[in-house]
Amino acid sequence: MNGYLNNKKLYFHLIFLFALSLYYLIPQFLFGQFIIKSHDLLDSEIVYNHVIGKIYRGEFESIELFLGGELKWYFLRRILQPLTFLYAIFSTETAYWLTDIIVKATCYICLYKLSRKLKCSLFNSSLIACLFAYSIDAWTHFGLGIATFPYLIYLLIKNKNLRIKHYFLLSFIGLNTDLANEVLIIPMLFFIYLVMCSSLQKYNFKLFIKISFVLYFCIFLSNSNLIYTQIFEGPFHREVFFYESINFGTNLVNLLKNFFAIPDFNQAYFFHMLPYTFFIFPIVLVSLFSKNKKIYLLLLIIFFTLLINFILDLEFITSLKNNSEGLLKTIHWGYVKRLLPVLYGLLFILISRLNIIKKTKYLIYPLLFLSLITFQIRISAVPITKQLINFDNLNVEQRENLRIYFHEGKYSLLFKEIKEMNKIKIKDINRNFKSLYTFKGYYDYDNYKFIKSLVNDSRTISIGLDPMVAVVNNIKVIDGYHNLYPLSYKLKFRKIIKDQLIYYPNLKNYYDNWGQRIYTFVTEPDVININFAEAKILGADYVISKYSISNDKLHPICEKCNDSPELFLYKIKI
Repeated sequence: MNGYLNNKKLYFHLIFLFALSLYYLIPQFLFGQFIIKSHDLLDSEIVYNHVIGKIYRGEFESIELFLGGELKWYFLRRILQPLTFLYAIFSTETAYWLTDIIVKATCYICLYKLSRKLKCSLFNSSLIACLFAYSIDAWTHFGLGIATFPYLIYLLIKNKNLRIKHYFLLSFIGLNTDLANEVLIIPMLFFIYLVMCSSLQKYNFKLFIKISFVLYFCIFLSNSNLIYTQIFEGPFHREVFFYESINFGTNLVNLLKNFFAIPDFNQAYFFHMLPYTFFIFPIVLVSLFSKNKKIYLLLLIIFFTLLINFILDLEFITSLKNNSEGLLKTIHWGYVKRLLPVLYGLLFILISRLNIIKKTKYLIYPLLFLSLITFQIRISAVPITKQLINFDNLNVEQRENLRIYFHEGKYSLLFKEIKEMNKIKIKDINRNFKSLYTFKGYYDYDNYKFIKSLVNDSRTISIGLDPMVAVVNNIKVIDGYHNLYPLSYKLKFRKIIKDQLIYYPNLKNYYDNWGQRIYTFVTEPDVININFAEAKILGADYVISKYSISNDKLHPICEKCNDSPELFLYKIKI
C-alpha cells in the first residue's frame, strides 16, 4: 500500500513539476531563449542584482555606474541576502533564472508539505502547490519570504519543539526575506495560526515567539544596510512622495474587484491578470458557500488585508500621509497583500476536504487548470504574437492605429483592422528572434558593446532608451530607475528635463510626485527639449539616443551605430 502511495505521489509530482517547467520550456523550444516580464525587472531589480554581483566579485567601483556616482553600496536592496551571491558566481541571466527556479520550487515544496499536513489529497496538494508557485512569478527576485510562508504555518500547526535544522532553515529564510515587502509577515502568521489551530490544540504562543524572533532577527540583519541608510542618510526622494486619493465609489468597486480577483478590462494588459482570476475567483466563490467557520475566518483575513489598500486610498488617509514624515510616509503598507496567494491555497485545502468540492468540481477544477495554462503563457503571449505576425508591410499610420486600439482596449476594432489589412503572414519564428521580453533583446549587448568602446569611462544620458541598459553594459549614467536615491539629485536632474515635462503633464506629475524613474521622458522624435548644458553639469559627456537629434550643443559621434537603425551617439560640446 505504501509503495502504491509513493508511486502515486511521484506520478503527481512529475506531472505538476513538468507543468511548472513549461513556463521555461515553451519559449526555449520556440526561440531558444527564456522570456521574462521587463517591467520592474529588466529595467531595475535585475540591474541592481547585476551590480551587486560585480561588487561581490571585488569590483567595488561598479556602484559608480549609477546616477552620477551618488549612490552608496548600502542603498541597494538585497545586497546582504545570501541568494544574491548567485550573481557573483554566474552570469546575470543565469543567476536570475536559477533564483526563479529555486524560489518556485520552494513554493511548491512548502505548500505541498502544509497541505499534506492538513490531510489534503495527493492530487489536490500537488495542484494547489503548483498554482502557488506560478502565482509569485513576478516576485521571485525578492527572496524566500513569500515562498516559505506556508512552511512557517506548517511548523506552528505541527506544534513540535524546534530542532537545530529548524533554526537553520528559519535563519536562512530570514536572511533571504525582503523587509520592505514582507515587514508584516509575522502579524499575518499570528492571525492565520489563530484560525488554523485545531480545536484539540492549544495556541503555542511560546513556539510562535521563537519562530518570530529568529525570523525578525535575521530579516533585520540582512536588511541592516537599509535600516542604516534610513537613519543616517537622506533626505531621499521618497520623502516628497505625494499620494493621490481615489474617488470613494471607485475605491469601493476596486475593493470588491480585488476580493474576487476581477481584472480591470479597461486596461490594455488585463490579460496578465486573467490567470489570477481563474485561480482565485472559483476558490473565493465556493468558500462563500462552504458554511465552514475556519474558511470564513480566512476570508475575513483576506478581506481585511485588501481593506488596507482601500483605507490607504481614502482622501483623509492620503492627506495624513502627505503631511507625515519618515516610514509612515514612505513604506507601502499595502504590500502585505502579496502574502494572499498562501491564504487562497489554504482556502482550497480546506474546501477540498468538504462535500462542497464534489458539488462544485465542474466549476472549480476547469478554472484552476485554465489558470495553470494561462500562467504559462501570460508573459510569453505578447512577444510570441509579435514574432508570429509580420507587421513589416504596415505603414506608420496603420501601426499607430493598432497601438491605439490595443492600449484603449478596443479589441474588436484591433482584430477587424488586422483582418482588413490582409497582409499579415506567419514568419519563421526561429529566425532572428529579438524581443524586449528577453535578456538578450532588452540589454542589446552587441550594440552597447560598440557604444562602450566609444564612450569608455565617460558618463552618459539616454534619450528614448532605458538608461539601465547602459548600466548592465558597464556604461556610467546620470539617469535610471531607482527606489532609493538622494532628494537633492532628483532636484538637480529636474533642471535637465524641465522644458521636456511641459509637453507631458502626466509625466510632470509623476516625476514631481513620485520620481522613481529618473528619465528624460522622450517618446517622440519631434519633442526633444532636454537641457544638455545641465546634463553636462551633472556629469554626462555623451548622449545615447533612439532618435537622430539636431542640436548645436551636440556633436554626432555615430548615427545608426553598429548598423542599428535606432541607436545614435552624441558628445556634449559644452
